Amino acid sequence: MSGGGPAHSQACLLCNQDLAGAFYRRLSAAEVVKACAIPTPKKKTLKANSKTAVWGYFYKGIRPALVAKPGDEVFVEMVTHHAGDDYAKMIQGDPGLEDIYRWTKEGQTMFMRGAEGGGQGVHVLTGPIHVCGAEPGDVLQVDILSLSPRKNPRTGKSYGSNAAAGWGYQFRAGFKDNDPREVITIYEVTKSGGKVYVEPDYQFRFAGGKTGYPGPTTPCATEKGYMPRNQPGMGKNWSNSGRMYSGNEVPCTNGTQTWPGYYYPGVITSHPTGTEKYGIRGKFKVPANLHIGNIGLAPDYNDTVNSIPPGVVGGNMDNKRVAPGSTLFLPVQVAGALLSMGDAHTAQGDSELDGTGVETSVNGKFKLTLHKKADLPPSLKNLDFPLIEDDTHYVVQGYTQKDWLKELKDPQNTVFSTSSIDKAMVVAYKNVRDWMMQSFGLTEDEAITAITIAVDFGITQVVDGNFGVHALVPKSVFKLK
Repeated sequence: MSGGGPAHSQACLLCNQDLAGAFYRRLSAAEVVKACAIPTPKKKTLKANSKTAVWGYFYKGIRPALVAKPGDEVFVEMVTHHAGDDYAKMIQGDPGLEDIYRWTKEGQTMFMRGAEGGGQGVHVLTGPIHVCGAEPGDVLQVDILSLSPRKNPRTGKSYGSNAAAGWGYQFRAGFKDNDPREVITIYEVTKSGGKVYVEPDYQFRFAGGKTGYPGPTTPCATEKGYMPRNQPGMGKNWSNSGRMYSGNEVPCTNGTQTWPGYYYPGVITSHPTGTEKYGIRGKFKVPANLHIGNIGLAPDYNDTVNSIPPGVVGGNMDNKRVAPGSTLFLPVQVAGALLSMGDAHTAQGDSELDGTGVETSVNGKFKLTLHKKADLPPSLKNLDFPLIEDDTHYVVQGYTQKDWLKELKDPQNTVFSTSSIDKAMVVAYKNVRDWMMQSFGLTEDEAITAITIAVDFGITQVVDGNFGVHALVPKSVFKLK
C-alpha cells in the first residue's frame, strides 16, 4: 500500500524525489527494477515524513522509499523518536516532524509503532533505501560524509532529549535515594568558537514525584491495523487489543490514555507538567559528537523485527564512532540491502548508560559503495558483524548474542532477558580475533598477544536488549593485507 501525492515526472519518480527533493510515495518492485536500469542523478535526497519512514522495525518486506546505485551520494533526514518530550522545541513548525508525530482522536499518521504495532521497537527509521545490485553475501559500504543538527524552521534552533528511562542501567544499579524515576533532560544544541556543543536547558519527570503528576495523556493509540507500505504478499495484520505496552497495561478510558512510564514511542508531553526543574542550566556543556545510533540493513527474517536489539546487519548499535568521517561496512542478507537509518545523537558516551543519548533530529550525507561477494578483500570476507573504520581505528563490534534472531528461541521476546556484558565480551573477543587473523595474516597465538598489548575494548551500550562491546584495533600498528 502506498501513499498518494502530486504527479511526478517519470525520471524523478524513479529517483524518488521531485525537484524540491520532497517525496510522496513508495516504489513497487517493477519501479525498482526500472530505476536500477536507467540513468539517474548521482546525488539523491530522502526527506523524512510519514510516507518515507517506518516506526520501530526493520523488515525485508517493506517497499523502498528510495532507489540508489553504488557510488551515489544520498542526503537523508533522520527524525528523533524523542521529539515528543518537548513539542514546542522539537516538533512545532517543522512540517516533517508534525506529519510523523500527528496523533489526534481521529488517529495517528504513523499508527504501526513497533514490530507488532504496540511499541515493540521505538525508532523512527528513514527508508529503506534499495541499493541496486546488492545481493546476499555482498557487503555494503556506507561512508558518512557529514551530519548536522536539524534546525526548527520556526525558531532556527536545535534541541535534543536525554531520557533517563526505565531501560537505563541506573534501574539495574539502583538509585542513591531509593526513588526510581524516569527523568528527561532537554538539551539545546549551541555553537561557540566554531564548535558545536550541547547544553542542558531543563529537566522534568516523565511521571510521578512530589506533585503526583500522572504522566502525559494522549488520545488512545491505534489498537489494530494492517502493516503499511508492504510488498505484495508480505503484509501482516497486527492487534494490541489488550492495550499492553512494554509489559504494562495502559487502558483506553473515554478516548484517552495516561502514560505512567516510557512504554510507547512518540508520546507527547504537554508542558508545564509541574515537575520541571531549571537548576541544571549553566552547570556544564558538552562538546557534540554527532553520530547515528541506528543504521542497518534488513535482516533475512520472515517477520518484522524490533528495532531495539542490534545484530549482524547493524541496526541499533549506539556506537558513537558511527560519525562523520567514518565508514561502516554491513553484510547484505537480502536483495537490495534495504538500508534504513535514524536515532541520531548529538552527544553520547560509551555505554549510553541512562538509556539514551542526546536524541536529536539530524540530517546526513552518505556515499554508498557495494562490494560484491566474489571480489571481497580478506577484511570483508565472511563478514558477520558491523565493522566500523575511522581515521585511527578499525572498530569490531560484538554483542551478547552474535546473531540473536538465529540463536534464540522466540528471539523477539527473549532477547531482552538474556543480555550480559560478559557474553558480549566473549563475542567481541572472538570477532576481533578471527577478523585480525584473516585480515592481517596472523596465527591464533599471534592474534592473542597482539590483541592483549594493542587493542582496547570498550562497552558500547548496556541498554539495547543485546548489550554491546567493541574492540578498537589501531591502524598505526596493523596494516590490511
